[in-house]
Amino acid sequence: MRVEGLANVRDLGGRERRDGTLTPSGVFFRAENLDRVTDRGWTALRQVGVRTVIDLRRPTEVTDAVPDDLAVLRVDLDGDEREFWEVFERDGRWGTPLYYDAHLRALPHRLAGVLDAIAAAPEGGILFHCGAGWDRTGLVAAVLLRAVDVTDDAALADYLASFANAEAMSTLHDRSFDVERRREVLDAHGHTADTAFRAVYGRLDLRDWFRHARLDDATVQAVTTWRGHVLTDAVSRAPGS
Repeated sequence: MRVEGLANVRDLGGRERRDGTLTPSGVFFRAENLDRVTDRGWTALRQVGVRTVIDLRRPTEVTDAVPDDLAVLRVDLDGDEREFWEVFERDGRWGTPLYYDAHLRALPHRLAGVLDAIAAAPEGGILFHCGAGWDRTGLVAAVLLRAVDVTDDAALADYLASFANAEAMSTLHDRSFDVERRREVLDAHGHTADTAFRAVYGRLDLRDWFRHARLDDATVQAVTTWRGHVLTDAVSRAPGS
C-alpha cells in the first residue's frame, strides 16, 4: 500500500493460508501512528475500505489525528502494570516478539479488549496501529493471522516488513526506530527477528488462549472468521488444540 503520511502500512489481505487460499483484502490494516497522514492519505484509506481506527497506544500517546467521519476506538494494549513491564523494559525485550508470550498469559484482558473492539466495530475495514506499527500492532496482527491459519512463512513476512520499512519510517517521522538495538536484544537472547517471531507464532494456541482470556462467543466468531469474511473456523486446527 501507498498512503501519503505512512511508511509502515499494509493490508493483511493476500496472505497465504495453510489450505492454499489467501486472506481477504479490505478487512484489517496495520500501520504506525497516523499523525502525518495527509488529506490524500485519508482519502486513500477510505477508498480501500477503512471505516474504523483502533488505537493501541497508551493514553499519554494518544493524539487526535483521525477525521471525524471515521470511528475511533482506543484500547491500551500495553496497560500500566508496572511490575510486568519493568523487566521487559530493562533488558529491551519490550521492542521484540520476546514479550508476546508473557503478555498473553499475564495480561490477557489487554488483548481481549482489542479483540472485543474488533468484534464491536462498525461495518467496514479496520485499521489498527500503535506508534511504530511494529510491536503492539505486530502482536494483534499475529493473532489475527493465526486465527485464520495463515502459514508461518506468510506471517513472518508480514512481521519482517517493519524492518524493511524502518528507514522510510525514520525519514518520514524524523526519528529512529532502533533497528540495530532490536537486533542486539534479540541476539542477546539467542534469536534473530526471524527465529523470535517463528517461535512465538508456532506456539500460539488460540483455542487455549481464548479460554484463558474468557472471550465471549461473539468475539471468538468475529476473530476466527475475520468478521464474517472467512468461512472456516481455522482456530480449531491451531497448534495444541
